[in-house]
Amino acid sequence: MSISRDKLYLLSRNVLIGANLLVVVALAATAVFIRLEGGWAKPVFRSAEEAFLHGSIGTELMPLPVALVLPDMFPEHFLPGGRDAGDWVKQFGFLRSGDPHANEGLPIGFAVSNYRPASGAPSPVPFVGFSCALCHSTEIRENDEHPGTILYGPGSVSLNLFAWLDAFQAAILAREPSPPSQTLDPASPPPYRLTLASISHAYQAKMGRKLGLSERIMIWAWLRQIRDRITGGLPRFDEPFGGTQSRDPQFVPTGPTRTQPFRTLVRSTLDRPGNDMPVYTKIATVFSEDLRHRAQFDGTIADLYARSSLAALAAGATITNMALPEIAHNIRNASDFTATLRPPRYNDMFPEIVARRDAALVRRGWEVYRQYCTDCHGDHDSATGGWVNGAKTGEVVPVAVLMTDPERVMFRHYGELAGIMFGLFPSKHPFHFPREAIWPQPGEESNVAIRGYVNAPLDGMFLRAPYLHNGSVLTLAELINLKKRRDVFYRGDNSYDPIDVGFRSPDVADARNYFKFDTTLRGNSNKGHDYPWAYDDPQRNADDLAALLEYLKTL
Repeated sequence: MSISRDKLYLLSRNVLIGANLLVVVALAATAVFIRLEGGWAKPVFRSAEEAFLHGSIGTELMPLPVALVLPDMFPEHFLPGGRDAGDWVKQFGFLRSGDPHANEGLPIGFAVSNYRPASGAPSPVPFVGFSCALCHSTEIRENDEHPGTILYGPGSVSLNLFAWLDAFQAAILAREPSPPSQTLDPASPPPYRLTLASISHAYQAKMGRKLGLSERIMIWAWLRQIRDRITGGLPRFDEPFGGTQSRDPQFVPTGPTRTQPFRTLVRSTLDRPGNDMPVYTKIATVFSEDLRHRAQFDGTIADLYARSSLAALAAGATITNMALPEIAHNIRNASDFTATLRPPRYNDMFPEIVARRDAALVRRGWEVYRQYCTDCHGDHDSATGGWVNGAKTGEVVPVAVLMTDPERVMFRHYGELAGIMFGLFPSKHPFHFPREAIWPQPGEESNVAIRGYVNAPLDGMFLRAPYLHNGSVLTLAELINLKKRRDVFYRGDNSYDPIDVGFRSPDVADARNYFKFDTTLRGNSNKGHDYPWAYDDPQRNADDLAALLEYLKTL
């Protein structure tokens, strides 16, 4: 009996010692991990311009190795126009930096950081997200042969971000084809095509090296997380279309130049589908933001940092990632960059046209502008070179008066979103803003009579095309009703028209301009803002409108 007790005692003692050793090893491993983790993401505090161009805004999406090979692995999704229409960068309207070695070879606006998606935890492997420059940079070219000029501040006129996101999700969910003789069993679908093994193989083939251990671990963990998130949303949001349908307006109606920020916010903050919301918003210009005391097309935000933080949230950023010191710094500094960023002048971009300008016609146009436009939009100060806001600049004109497309401000959840968005950022969060900085104010949520669009300054007017908040008017000549507005036109990588001030459209879709924009569809209306006169107004003076167009080019 005593021997048995001794053996039991020794056994329990050894077990205890072993357990203690395991705890010590675990603690040591944890300490080493924490030490290593502390060096994975060293904050980089960029200058204002660098933050705008390259700083992450908290939208970390996928590991860098995946971003480098995913389009090559799924050409059926990332080349919806076919191989002859160019690579994925061109087909989705992204911009190249001009330096193939810059930005890890990715287009302008793809930001690289060592933060993980959603959690903001440090990562030994870089993740790819977005910077402000993704949406707020554009390329102006006068014809298909023109190399183009890249400008920072105007909203992109070619980016079809929602089509790209649809292709991205389609690639994540793509499965191996079933044998023709096999009956598809919903309970046992074919395996996914995108796996750690397939990514590793594609990466080695393209980059000439194998993925490291940390890269493999992070990609494996990311792949599970992103696939769970997308598949978990399928019952509410449905499957991505993928293939050629990603750029087809019948399936993904957002199109180039536009976003659906409210649908994103309704989904993320209200946990609602938002699928039936035809609320399309043109990607805004973001230069001279110091002149805009009520931002957004509907004038709902009075604080520059609040505007930028909510724009980042609508682009897919998370509250957690946005609180990280580096990312918070990026958003603030990029906002400061836009506050003092001034647009180039039409005179400098098109000197040959300016050389033929009729000074008397411009003077007459200024008189028309002063009579009909200055009060709401302000005017360029020829003495100082600055901008002077008018008496009504910054006021919101109700939809019933302006008569432009109402969908942006009349959708079901519009009234309640302001209070919900205010509550998203805790009081200690770097982007917590006062309630009075965002409209509707408490008690006004159901008052549809005050909903409308803000009178904004018009500096750099020639770079704000396409016009109206939903991008439904291609040229300034059409906006002022000098020419009849087109009911149907085609968007994509349109060339710039410096005469009518806007973008050209072919009569039928072509390889560059593939997206049919039908203004008769809900959310696409090009009606309203008939100033000085409607096109069919008997008082309409075409000569005055031609003069007004010449003056607007100078702003």
